[in-house]
Amino acid sequence: MLQTDNNFVNLQADKQNNNITNQQDNMKRLSLLLLVFTTATLAQAALTPGHYYRLTQSGKSAFPINAGIANNTAVVLWDETSVAAQRWLLIDAGEGKYQLKNAYTGLFLNYTGANVNQRTESASKTTGAWVFEPVEGKEDTYSIYNYTRRYKLSVAEVENEVQLRVMSLSSATNAEWEVVEDDDFRKTFDSSTRDDIMDDFMAYYYKRASTGYVLGNGGWWGDAEMFETILDAFETTGNKKYQTYFQQLYNNFNARNRTDWSYNAYNDDITWMVLACIRAYQYFGTNDYLTKAKSNFDRMYARAKQQFGTLIWCQDQSNKLGTNSCINCPATIAACYLAQMTGDDSYYEKALDIYAAQRRLLFVPSTGQVYDSRAWNEDGTMSGDFNSWASTYNQGTMLGAAVLLYNYTKDPMYKQDAERIHNYTISHLTNSNNFVHVCQTISGDLCGFKGIYMRYARRYAQEMNHPEVLDWMASNAWHAYQNRNSKGIIWSAWLTKTNESLQRMEGTTQKTTEPFSASTAVSVAFNAHVNGLFTKNAFETTEVRYFDDVRRFQLDNTLSDGETPHTTASAASSYLGFHNVEFGDRKASKLVLRANASNDHSQVYVYLDSIAEGQLIGTSEMLPQEWDYSEITLDKEISGRHSIYFTFSGSGMRLHSFIFADGTADVRLPGSTPAETADRRTYNLQGTLMKDDGTQLPAGIYIRGGKKFIVR
Repeated sequence: MLQTDNNFVNLQADKQNNNITNQQDNMKRLSLLLLVFTTATLAQAALTPGHYYRLTQSGKSAFPINAGIANNTAVVLWDETSVAAQRWLLIDAGEGKYQLKNAYTGLFLNYTGANVNQRTESASKTTGAWVFEPVEGKEDTYSIYNYTRRYKLSVAEVENEVQLRVMSLSSATNAEWEVVEDDDFRKTFDSSTRDDIMDDFMAYYYKRASTGYVLGNGGWWGDAEMFETILDAFETTGNKKYQTYFQQLYNNFNARNRTDWSYNAYNDDITWMVLACIRAYQYFGTNDYLTKAKSNFDRMYARAKQQFGTLIWCQDQSNKLGTNSCINCPATIAACYLAQMTGDDSYYEKALDIYAAQRRLLFVPSTGQVYDSRAWNEDGTMSGDFNSWASTYNQGTMLGAAVLLYNYTKDPMYKQDAERIHNYTISHLTNSNNFVHVCQTISGDLCGFKGIYMRYARRYAQEMNHPEVLDWMASNAWHAYQNRNSKGIIWSAWLTKTNESLQRMEGTTQKTTEPFSASTAVSVAFNAHVNGLFTKNAFETTEVRYFDDVRRFQLDNTLSDGETPHTTASAASSYLGFHNVEFGDRKASKLVLRANASNDHSQVYVYLDSIAEGQLIGTSEMLPQEWDYSEITLDKEISGRHSIYFTFSGSGMRLHSFIFADGTADVRLPGSTPAETADRRTYNLQGTLMKDDGTQLPAGIYIRGGKKFIVR
């Protein structure tokens, strides 16, 4: 009995000892778990919600394929190109979970089945929540699970694409991710993004030749249109470096193609280069540009004119089969420019004749469709057979011709044509996202077509009051930018990612991207005019860097601290134009300029609506030789919406800013009027003076003392 009791005591002691041991083991396990949890928590603390991250493997980053903005677009790995589509905003979803929102598309990293895609926020509440588990010993490296940890984010090659997949823990491979914070990327399409596109293009393609410089191997019409893209950059920025680029390219072109271009049988080739030269003359004033443009246009027109008023595309006998939009429309524009630059209205008569024939034979006025070409009958009459294919470049050049002839004649027919041409282009040549989807090719003539459309779309937008067109171009440029490669080159197939080799199969042929192809993204980027100011409030200060029309002015950025860019005139025939200056119902009777000149006998002349046909509405006193304000009393009161032009006499004029005022208001320019004496009356956004008797204003947005405020 005693033994039994002793055994019982021993058993109880052993049990107690075991309990103590188990408790100690449990404490050790708990401590280990806490250590693991704490380590994981500290590692995850490096992931900061509200910041952007790239998810990378082997130097390639996750992004929606081809920067697609649609719901359910697959997510793939692609070479790192530092674009918004390769960045993901980290969002805290609570309980250690995160969501990842694409910086370009605004959609969330998600999955359907095994396929990783991007989806809307509402579809991502569960399958779009992720947990990041640090990989031991590897900085910024994680395994990424969906929030239930049922699936692991991985990659697999599917149909030659490295696509993201979610896989079970046992089958997941390539599942370690570098998750690196990176907020330093272009988040919007702005002037810096635009300049990136040009700088990368020029760095890759602009090369020294035995004479001057070339873009690529040098050609004819492709060269001419790339030269025009350089001119677009000048026309929208005023940056003098583009004058240098053009001159060097022009020197090389002359060395290769002589003075008389008649040896080229293609009349459209000649006309494209005429366009480049006459525009260069407008901007820079070099007489040789005008001489080349005029003499070669005259020779081309004399040989190409047909009995119907149209022009022959090619002088080769085998091609004298009809007429083509690709010669008629550019020639109409060239004739308008020559009329403007020479003062010879006979060029306008040529332009009107060509346009009338083009409109009758190769245009559908009711829809805005521009046909490509039309054939002859054997008896010399025009055939009913035509190529009805609509292309961006023919739509664009007829759009430009309509705008120029409307400006000259004010005939509403041309305005209606322009409206319908652009509307047809948007409805037929873009996809559901309004991205241009035609000519998704990377070499040959077609690859450059849509770049031509963009310069005339800008002119249409600015001169016919369509700011939404500039927004449309900016969205195309921003999408194209997402699909650049690591060199910054964007091929003309904007809807697909530009690969590193700049090559791809087109049918059964291997194609290499040409500079003409890559120039289309440059064209849309600069013609979107993101550094512009579409509507200018006449009664607020407008800096001259927001010009819309320019002749022989450059933007001067060599300024003292605190100054904004100003323009410098290079000749007495210089002018600056500002479209869409809004006066509303308020009547302006005076104008104040901030300006100076290099001498004491220079004056500014102010024109309403145009230089050639507009009214002179004011002349300044002699400009000071130091920066100062010059007040001009206008010859008439101005209201409504207008274009305003400045030209001058003398030399060395520099303009910085301007502002209009009515007869009773104090003019408010920076530093010219103390805040307490600023105009305290209330105006609506149309410039109408509102009652200031203490009565309640209607709901809307108003301006008082230079500040906007809202009445709800």
